[in-house]
Amino acid sequence: MASEKTGLTPAQKTFYQENGYLVLESVFSQVECQRFVEHMEDLHAGRKQLEGFCQQDKYGARTFNQHLYDPFVLDLLIHPRLHKPLADCFGGEPEGIQTMHFYEGSEHPLHQDQYYLPDCMSAWMAMVRVDENNGPLIVQPGSNRGRLITKSDVPMALLPGETYELQQHNRYFPAVKQVFLENGTDAVQVMVNAGDVILFDGKLIHGGAQILKPGTRRHALACHYIPYASENWERDWPRFSFDGSRRIHYQ
Repeated sequence: MASEKTGLTPAQKTFYQENGYLVLESVFSQVECQRFVEHMEDLHAGRKQLEGFCQQDKYGARTFNQHLYDPFVLDLLIHPRLHKPLADCFGGEPEGIQTMHFYEGSEHPLHQDQYYLPDCMSAWMAMVRVDENNGPLIVQPGSNRGRLITKSDVPMALLPGETYELQQHNRYFPAVKQVFLENGTDAVQVMVNAGDVILFDGKLIHGGAQILKPGTRRHALACHYIPYASENWERDWPRFSFDGSRRIHYQ
């Protein structure tokens, strides 16, 4: 299991910078993973009640910003074992700003997180084995060094008669697919074990791979971070530091 004081090695930093992602093995123990899985299964089944708990069905059952009402998830967002690796990726202090728990695989189309959350990167925590059966992440290595589709390229403002879902499927996802083709490299599936964490850059083109066994559990917690110094932030969400403090700071 990873130490709370362990940062990235020079080789890991180089791999992350070149490929846009990095797998950290055994960050969490099997006991810690099972405790999280039991917590989420109890919430999902109604055996445990938590005010604010709500699962969305879009791209598989998932929760959105659960850390705002669930101390269990907040502790994972700012877990000490993630602090130094994230700081090494950013080259500065990180702040946690978003969480999404995926109860199942998403099969989410290819996208770039920085379109939605400027300056961000992700720590994607696998709490169970994630492979082709339950839908692993699919990434395009090196796309973090390519072009980023921004809201200037594809405005978020909806056209007459357009829904957010149509904006994504008719305008945003095709724009990302075009950049994917321009980059000229194949995507790869990232298989991980329970307790592993995938760090990836917010410019990395990624999505959810096909699920070979639909309905199979894929407990994964996607946590997003921005640099503490970032002013490129338009939301009034709390920004959480690794010392437990929080602030509202946006343009």
